[in-house]
Amino acid sequence: MKAKLQIRNFGPINNLDIEISKFNILIGPHASGKSTISKVLCVIHSFADYFSPGYRPFREKFRSDELYTENGKYKLLIELLNYYKIENFLNKNSYYFFEDAHLFFKFDGIRVEIDHKRKGTAERSQSYYIPAERIALPMISESLFELTLEQSTLPRYFLQFGRDFTISRKEQDTFNLPILRVEFEYKEGRNFVILHNNKSLLLEEASSAIQANLPLLVILQYPVKITSLFVIEELELHGFPTLQKDLFQYIIERMNHPKLHSAYVMLPTHSPYILSVANNLLFADKVAKQNIESDKEVNKIINKDSWISKEDFSAYYVDKGGANSILNDQGLIDENKLDSISEELAGEFDALMDLYKPAIA
Repeated sequence: MKAKLQIRNFGPINNLDIEISKFNILIGPHASGKSTISKVLCVIHSFADYFSPGYRPFREKFRSDELYTENGKYKLLIELLNYYKIENFLNKNSYYFFEDAHLFFKFDGIRVEIDHKRKGTAERSQSYYIPAERIALPMISESLFELTLEQSTLPRYFLQFGRDFTISRKEQDTFNLPILRVEFEYKEGRNFVILHNNKSLLLEEASSAIQANLPLLVILQYPVKITSLFVIEELELHGFPTLQKDLFQYIIERMNHPKLHSAYVMLPTHSPYILSVANNLLFADKVAKQNIESDKEVNKIINKDSWISKEDFSAYYVDKGGANSILNDQGLIDENKLDSISEELAGEFDALMDLYKPAIA
């Protein structure tokens, strides 16, 4: 499962040329373009979905010439860019290119060219975008998620996330969420969190880590749509490192769900802990492949369902308008990239030690 992605002259991205795998991590400074890359992918997949079987007639090769607006720009593409709040990044030199075994997509600033290489199922395949703004979901009025996407000033991708959550929570009476050490129950129109001592409180009264991650975990248990792309912004949001680890491993495991197993997974993050966890899962798969006995022993340390094959993983450092792979020849994360922050802190500490003059008793 591999894809090629190119983005040129779009917001913070000047020249990006990367390979997308099943699981992908984007790490880098704030405002470097991690979310922009993920949102462009969502736009591409949403655009392709619009012309998929079961929604519009299948077209072997579709060119958008007959559907331009008066100013020469393609209306659907603009609407999707607006949906993800990145329409102002568009200029006449913007360029997107995506290609995998199923889809060819190219946008050259004016024209869109799309080719569904294989006919899919009759059911639509959409994108899940789990935004960093999810922390606000418990405090938002339930009625807002029932509005049409055009009736609110809130980001539409946020409203869609809220709507997906409200549908998923109807699947059963109580959700057991051991990662958060709580249970979740929706009753009488309210979201309740049940703690280990059976004390119940409203979701908006729970800790920030629970508020940020409980809706995500409910959707992962009961995804409401088949998806070709699953994006989670800032998986580390309000989470202690051990929670980050558990969340990452759980996501890898849940991607075997029938509605999610064909999806590309994008994780834009600032957390070096996420890199460390990914590296362990990559190494677990590598060690297990040595022989049958290794497989059994590794499974005792890390659940086999969360191992990552190097063929299914990509990781990039996003900065200065582009992105560079941080994987070494062994398919693991380069140690220098993994420890770069630690090295910077250690360097500062060493410099301070050189200046430190302890008092002599």
